[in-house]
Amino acid sequence: MKFTPKRREVRQENNRCSISRGKNRIPPILLYINEWASLLSATFMKKWFWIAFGILALFSFSLFGFGFALAIHEVVNPPSTPLTKASSEEESSPAPEQGGMLLSLGDSLTRGTGDINGGGYVGVLREELRKKYGPDTQVVNLGINGQTSDDLLQQVKQPKVQKFLQEARWITITIGSNDLNRKSGGIFKIDKKGAQQGKKQYEKNLNQIFQLIREQNPEAPIFIFGLYNPFADLQNESETTPLIREWNQTLQEVAGGFPHVIVVPTFDLFQLNTTAYLYTDHFHPNQEGYRRMAERLLQLLQDYEQGKEKNR
Repeated sequence: MKFTPKRREVRQENNRCSISRGKNRIPPILLYINEWASLLSATFMKKWFWIAFGILALFSFSLFGFGFALAIHEVVNPPSTPLTKASSEEESSPAPEQGGMLLSLGDSLTRGTGDINGGGYVGVLREELRKKYGPDTQVVNLGINGQTSDDLLQQVKQPKVQKFLQEARWITITIGSNDLNRKSGGIFKIDKKGAQQGKKQYEKNLNQIFQLIREQNPEAPIFIFGLYNPFADLQNESETTPLIREWNQTLQEVAGGFPHVIVVPTFDLFQLNTTAYLYTDHFHPNQEGYRRMAERLLQLLQDYEQGKEKNR
């Protein structure tokens, strides 16, 4: 069958509409779909472009309006304190000085006797000081079971101990319980005359101990624990309590004669519920008793450090 010229032109036109790339041919219908898709995509993009542009313009205008209103407010109501870098630094508290050494001296209370973990109040201080002042904080515990103020006086004269005293940032002491117990004759028969003589020697020793420590280290605060009555729940409480209060008064008076010596009261910590905070020997604190002692000291230490910062 022969093609007429008109049909040949139509066939040639169809051939032009069919794009040949090797063996693949794209039908004309797909080309029409592609053109419609392109047209719709362009229309869609133009629409969202103007929507986005409008939102951005509205946000910019709102931001400008807020800034303008804030500026007007500060002009009409200026702040009482200039917003300067200096005022900002004064309001922020400085970071605590890192590191340092805690030196603990004294008797079995410093040693931690009665604490099932063996740390005593010194162990609690170690944890808390390292949290606040960093893991490099050192702790030296030179407590000795059974030590009296006579023994401590000799200890602080030793060259190695004096070296520790020179390097210490904080010093803690527990001393006097063994003096009182030995000089008073025990809990069942109080020797009042012996207790008075022992108190005078205790006072003399304390003065010399503080004097020697201050010669080695004039600045480090000394936290010395007061005495408590482990026998407050016994029948002779009426005799033992006044005796301990007298010794604590002596301690307060001696400490008041030296700079940076802070007495840490403990009498009230064990007074109302003695058995709850004492070890089975009914003399040394248990773990909870030592924690209460440490918490009392830490509070005084915080007050001391804050006062020191204000006086700078």
